[in-house]
Amino acid sequence: MKKFSFLIALTALLAIGMVSCVDQMFDEPPVTDLPQLKGNTTIDVLKKKHILGATASKITEDLIIEGIVVADDRSGNFFENIVIQDATGGISVRMNASGLYNTFPIGTKVAVRCKNLYIGDYNGVHQLNGSVTDAIEELLIPQHVFATAKDQPVTPTVLGIKDLNQTHINTLIKLENVEFAPADTNQTWADAVKLFSVNRNLQDCSGGTVIVRSSGYADFAKDKTPGKKGSLTAIYTVFGSTKQLIIRDPSDAAMTGVRCGGAGTGGGGQLMSVADLRALHKGTTLTIPADKKIKGVVISDKAAGNTDPRNAVIQDGAAGVVVRFKNNHDLSLGQEVEVTVSGQELSEFNGLLQVNNIDNGLAKINGAGQLPTPRVASAAQIAANLNTWESTLVKVIKGTFSASGTYSGSKTLTDSTGQVVMFTRSQATFAGSALPVGKNLDLVGIVSQFNTAQITPRNLNDIVVTGGGGGGPTTSNLLDESFTSGTANAAVALSGWVNKAVKGTRTWLTKTFSGNAFAEATAFQSTDTENEMWLITPGIDAATAKTLTFESAQAFYKHDGLTVYLSTDFNGTDIAGATWKKLTYKMPSAADANYDWVQSGAIDVTGYTGKIYIGFQHKGDKATNTTTFRLDNVKVAK
Repeated sequence: MKKFSFLIALTALLAIGMVSCVDQMFDEPPVTDLPQLKGNTTIDVLKKKHILGATASKITEDLIIEGIVVADDRSGNFFENIVIQDATGGISVRMNASGLYNTFPIGTKVAVRCKNLYIGDYNGVHQLNGSVTDAIEELLIPQHVFATAKDQPVTPTVLGIKDLNQTHINTLIKLENVEFAPADTNQTWADAVKLFSVNRNLQDCSGGTVIVRSSGYADFAKDKTPGKKGSLTAIYTVFGSTKQLIIRDPSDAAMTGVRCGGAGTGGGGQLMSVADLRALHKGTTLTIPADKKIKGVVISDKAAGNTDPRNAVIQDGAAGVVVRFKNNHDLSLGQEVEVTVSGQELSEFNGLLQVNNIDNGLAKINGAGQLPTPRVASAAQIAANLNTWESTLVKVIKGTFSASGTYSGSKTLTDSTGQVVMFTRSQATFAGSALPVGKNLDLVGIVSQFNTAQITPRNLNDIVVTGGGGGGPTTSNLLDESFTSGTANAAVALSGWVNKAVKGTRTWLTKTFSGNAFAEATAFQSTDTENEMWLITPGIDAATAKTLTFESAQAFYKHDGLTVYLSTDFNGTDIAGATWKKLTYKMPSAADANYDWVQSGAIDVTGYTGKIYIGFQHKGDKATNTTTFRLDNVKVAK
């Protein structure tokens, strides 16, 4: 009888225990049941134990940090991590689990037991890991990360773009009176189809800019960015030297106000001709009257680099003007654009008239325009009509260069009436190309001045050799590829070109940044052990090919991964079976800033027969050789 009573009692206790377990699975535990861990150090002190860029190190001390969750993984824009901050700074806590927001939602106070975790960084952003490279394993999360309080206030620090610095990394900040750049308004936050992250440019009304980066996996990736002005709340991060913001969800972008300058998305005001705008200037700086805008076609070529990246030259009929923006613009050669000029400064810079230092948002792109036909003019006529023809296209025929060298700098062009200076910026893509010395040529260019008259060609296509004596190559290109016809973030697929993965699965991709298209190759975060990818030009007539030029850039340098070859027996498919000669060019190196374009210099490709093929080979691996390389403006000239 006693045994029977004991079994009944035991069964009852088990039943009570089972019910209790079910309740705990579904009910929110009361605050009093949360762990009461207390921090014994700060986030800032912990971060100082790691040198940025060094290998993550194991924490052997019994350190506990406390912080408030300011970002979680609910929207998918943060992946398998939460961001916490205290009064001294913020840090990312990486955990190999999804749905972290269920346990650690925004506003949760957490304590992190750091012993046996690893403190490191990812391109300048501190993070806590479970090993040198990997997140805290799911089974170990309860041993290290504890929710100690719920629904804590989360207040962002209000800053200006110019104020962002290292102390704000991994903290919640708020920027006021900001807007997305015109090219990035009403655009998807990211690529939800290909699941690619995308950078959008955010600007303020004083010329400051910063990137807003969103993941293709975010549940709002396909939503559109706001087109108006307001505030943006985000986690401030960096990627190397690049400042960037990451929002938690679209509600962080509270933008409903009128854009900077009061012009919506650009183009507001009554239309006035460029000629009438120029007529306002009487020799001294002035403010353009209210409710005015101009419309014209962009005649400068930003892609070729022979105009300052903040300047766009706009021509309307027979008149033109320089519009100088506060930041680098995204206006391309041949686009029709409207620019609100109300209340803006009209002034001269070394004699050159310009609408000066205006917000980028005051420009509105209407689409493709009709480029004006250059007026045929002599050197003498340009000098005589400088102020009237300034910032318009002209064409000088039968001119010659007598001095040898490259295009870079000021060069004297002589015709039957006199001389005029042709100026090429050192940053121009063709600055290092050889002048066609002693040859008769036609030169198209924009009339400009730097205290005296000068012509600036837009690109090498503006110089056409028509005959005459020897010396120097012509500039009619057999190949001229700037990758503008490609689809962004897709494999380069150009007629006649070969894009092939020799090792691994990666190929060259078409990429764009600030309106410029280019090809990119990298093994960074590759799933392959090794990557070798080739991008090969179509066959080029060897009898007339003289000079190869291109631009390349590197980012986050780890190795020299870009090699350039020439072949005369490539059959269009068999890369390994062809004979390849390595070419010497100026390669971007660790000394160059990330993504800064480097001119290859003029590469001699004479002395061959039949057809030549230029092969751009990128080699890397996911372990150490992860440098990203970019390629643009590949040209072979006669």
